Order: sequence, then structure tokens, then C-alpha cells
Amino acid sequence: SNLHMRGIMTCERVICAAPDYLARRGVPETPDDLISDKHDCLLLRFPGSKDYYWMLQTPDGPRKIEVSGPFDSDDGDVLTEWALAGRGIINKPRFEVQEFIRQGRLVPILQDFPPEPIQLAALYPHKRLQDPKVRLIIDFMAERCQKMIRDILAA
Repeated sequence: SNLHMRGIMTCERVICAAPDYLARRGVPETPDDLISDKHDCLLLRFPGSKDYYWMLQTPDGPRKIEVSGPFDSDDGDVLTEWALAGRGIINKPRFEVQEFIRQGRLVPILQDFPPEPIQLAALYPHKRLQDPKVRLIIDFMAERCQKMIRDILAA
């Protein structure tokens, strides 16, 4: 590709579920609990994907956990609504669910095995004489996104 990538920010993720789901199904204590029939994971489906997995950080390094569940969607907001309704466990960017965690509507789980963070980035075409507006908008996005995340997590 002749595209360039500029990192905007690292995005921390969290695995969580509604208190009523955890009361019904129990609280997973290890990553292996997610792959048992005891738990339903809510799955983000990417176009063309056939496998669902979450990368978790463990004392032995990153571990790929092949998760399953009865519900999948290509819309992250739908997954959050399902989790709030007690339908399963989600793996989401912390800033997207922080307010629900603060309200007690979602509970973080497996905190000793956090999901690997993801990198939000901007892709743009490489040109020898880059239009200054491209750099300005990317700088603006990076600054605003980082401030927004700090504000959400600090509130």
C-alpha cells in the first residue's frame, strides 16, 4: 500500500457484563471460563470474518481466546445494548462503556487478564507534497480524541 498511517491513540479495552447476567451465569475467573458453555460472549462481526477471538494479556504473554455466543453484530452499540440487557459478555473500548461501569449497569470482569489494547489510527495517501490540511486535520483528531478519552475516564 502507498498509504501512511499515523497513530491517534492507544485504546484500552475492558471485558464486562451486566450484574444480572453475572448473577445468573456466574463470574468468569479465568480466560478458560469464557470458552466453556457456561458463558455467552457477544461478538463483533467484521465483514467476511468467520472466527471470533479475543486477545487477552496473561502472565505468559498474549493469549488468543476463541469465544462464542448466540449473538453477533457488526454494530458495537448493539453489542453494548445487549450486554446492558443481560444477554452476555462484551469486550469493548473502555471509553465506550465507562459511564455504564460507573453507574453499575456493567461490571468489569477478568481484570487480571485484560484485553490487548487497540491502536486508533488515521490512514492517508502518501504524497511528496502533502496538502497541509491533511496534517492539520490529523493533528486535530489526535488532540481531540485524546482529550475526550481523558475526560471520559476522569469523570
